[in-house]
Amino acid sequence: MTWPVVVTERLEWRDSWRTYEAAIVPPISGRDIADLIEAPTAAQVGAAQQAITAFDAEMTEEFGTLELGTIDTVLLRSEASSSSQIEHLTASAKQLALAEIGASKSVNARLVQANVAALEGASALRVFDTATVVGLQRELLGSTGLHIGVRDEQVWIGTSGSSPVGAVFVPPHHSRVEENLDDLWSFLGQPASLPLAHVAVAHAQFETIHPFVDGNGRVGRALVHAYLRQQRLTSHVTVPISAGLLADTRAYVRALEAYRLGDPAPIVGEFARASLDAAAVGRELLAELREVRAAWEGRISARRDSIAWRVADQLIGHPAVTAELIATRNAVSTAAARNAIATLLAAGVLSKASTGRRNQVWVAEEVTSRYDRVAVLLGRRRPW
Repeated sequence: MTWPVVVTERLEWRDSWRTYEAAIVPPISGRDIADLIEAPTAAQVGAAQQAITAFDAEMTEEFGTLELGTIDTVLLRSEASSSSQIEHLTASAKQLALAEIGASKSVNARLVQANVAALEGASALRVFDTATVVGLQRELLGSTGLHIGVRDEQVWIGTSGSSPVGAVFVPPHHSRVEENLDDLWSFLGQPASLPLAHVAVAHAQFETIHPFVDGNGRVGRALVHAYLRQQRLTSHVTVPISAGLLADTRAYVRALEAYRLGDPAPIVGEFARASLDAAAVGRELLAELREVRAAWEGRISARRDSIAWRVADQLIGHPAVTAELIATRNAVSTAAARNAIATLLAAGVLSKASTGRRNQVWVAEEVTSRYDRVAVLLGRRRPW
């Protein structure tokens, strides 16, 4: 058995005197990628699946159910930032934290924060269908989205904005997209002996179909996490696979190109590599944040059961706060929230991020700087 090649059809452009080549995406439902990949790649996929499951179990055992919400927020933020960065959407951790509470003026930060929300939604998915995935896209693009839903126009990659003539890749004509998606949902619903390999080719198929005008890459990577959760490779935390892909984005793009030529092995290999790397990235980030949290032990002058300490623990996953937000999260008065802020300000845990006297915003910059530090290290990481 071989994997089908994406062929093309010649279509007329709007002006009718120029033509272009658009993809015809072959169906893949009923196929099993495990029948095609060679033994070394299958072994790598198996090791990656074990690493994902082990990371999830390790986080659950170490932090317990009470702290897992904060830990998963940390990992979701890392995954959302990395997935967005693949699309050249970057934002500092501080701006992303401010965007979470509606206090950032950065468009990119708001888009990345929307990606966090989309990933949270993806984790709860149990059924793959077009309506559900359009919902993810709507969550992702939010109020900035001008093109929500399955596209009703031709899109293309790698040329000027005026026409698809001469483009590097032209996804299928919009009249074919619904049928292509129905086949993909069928593929995702069938049994898979190697779930990570299965979702790797499903992701490549989704990117080849390119069903949206905007948000295809980020939605496609969010679907990966939904599938891993559905297949029980993860149960409690998000493994930042996009952080692994970000280590070598050129290899990721080449793997997508190879997939269209009928060779799924490179994208399967990239997902295996990225998954193994993701567990290391997750551990590295959490180690950095533990170090920050340990440093606060000697600086915060408050009882361990105080509101100040409760807020300090929350800052690890949510580094930007207001007095009103603290009061709501902890069911305390605004006065008590302000007292906690004063304690944390005196300890150097919080610093003021806003300039006015009203609607004051505070940020734990030691936390945001560690997020940024790991992002820089990730950018320097070399693929193995």
